[in-house]
Amino acid sequence: ISYITSMVLTSIGKRFVYVSILFMTLSMVLPWESLSDYTYLESAGIMMNIIPAIIFIVAVALVILKPLAEFFNRLGTNYTFLLLCLLNAIVLFFGMQYYPDTYTIGYILFPSSVIVFMLGAIFSVKRINGLQN
Repeated sequence: ISYITSMVLTSIGKRFVYVSILFMTLSMVLPWESLSDYTYLESAGIMMNIIPAIIFIVAVALVILKPLAEFFNRLGTNYTFLLLCLLNAIVLFFGMQYYPDTYTIGYILFPSSVIVFMLGAIFSVKRINGLQN
């Protein structure tokens, strides 16, 4: 059994992360409210979720950008994974404070992007104790 003290994204994990980026991007530009009641700008997710989106980008950068990933890999898998969980919990908490009258695909894609991102991280880590299959 080899011990791995870093969180290395597998090819499946990378696909999940890239899909999560696409989901987050679409959630920012697609409307969260019915366009019959509001203008497009009033109902777009980008109006409400700039800060959570920036935090999400930071979380993605921790596993995508090689210099950042290598720096956090020194801390170990547990700490990196915990940091990702905390960042994404903040994203969900602040991003989902808005409750639209009519739930649209933009609203649904926002939490979906975080879930897909975390699935990518989970598939890469396999086990929280640092072992990877």
